[in-house]
Amino acid sequence: MTSVTSGFYVEGPTWLHDRHPVTKLLGVLFVLFAAFLLPPGALGVLALAVIVMAVSAGLGEHLLRSFRLPGLLLVSIVVINALLFPGGRDVLASLGPLAITREGLAFGVVSAVRLAVVFGASMLLLLTTRPDDLLEGLVARGVSHRIAFVVLSAVQLIPRMRERADRILAAQAARGLAVDGSIRTRTRALVPLIGPVLLGALIDVRERTLALEARGFGARPGRTAYRVVPDPDVDRSIRIGLLIATALVVVVAVIGLGR
Repeated sequence: MTSVTSGFYVEGPTWLHDRHPVTKLLGVLFVLFAAFLLPPGALGVLALAVIVMAVSAGLGEHLLRSFRLPGLLLVSIVVINALLFPGGRDVLASLGPLAITREGLAFGVVSAVRLAVVFGASMLLLLTTRPDDLLEGLVARGVSHRIAFVVLSAVQLIPRMRERADRILAAQAARGLAVDGSIRTRTRALVPLIGPVLLGALIDVRERTLALEARGFGARPGRTAYRVVPDPDVDRSIRIGLLIATALVVVVAVIGLGR
């Protein structure tokens, strides 16, 4: 269950939880570069690595449930490309004026798998990292406090909007609005929900900005942290390895494109 303060974090004493937030962030960046720059054949290895890490950390079920968020997007990518891919000639099936082509289906599947692998790696970061630790870890490594706060806000965006939407739905239900039942009823309940959620998000941004200014956000020098994130020696070695691996991926992609 998500909350505003903890985001998607799931408590657990696993090896992945013990890794430094910056180490896991570099791991996500490596997966991002590898998924989109390496040939499609590498996607199977990346997907298997993400699954193995999730299962070994006891987060397999949580990771699987998280795919409910991008599930419709991934399916739509495959369907749209299969039906509307430009230049597709090898027709597998015809659906009236539309046709499913082998080229479009292959491109759609590869694109969806790439996004799924990156999403899975990102969710492992969120499931095993406290948002506060991520903020402090980035600032401690010299990242601008403003950039670190933007990252923190992005991590907490969905939990904040979900909590606000739940409160608004509960208030509307208390006033007699039907929010449960058929798909049509739930769809109609979304119309009066969109406005308050968006307006509440804007008000929340303003309130957080005023609160940060009142607390001297970004004051220099002499800024201290109320919590220190452990950074074992093994994490430093892992970060060096990830940086080297990412550089190699970029070099391989450049050489391949040059040919």
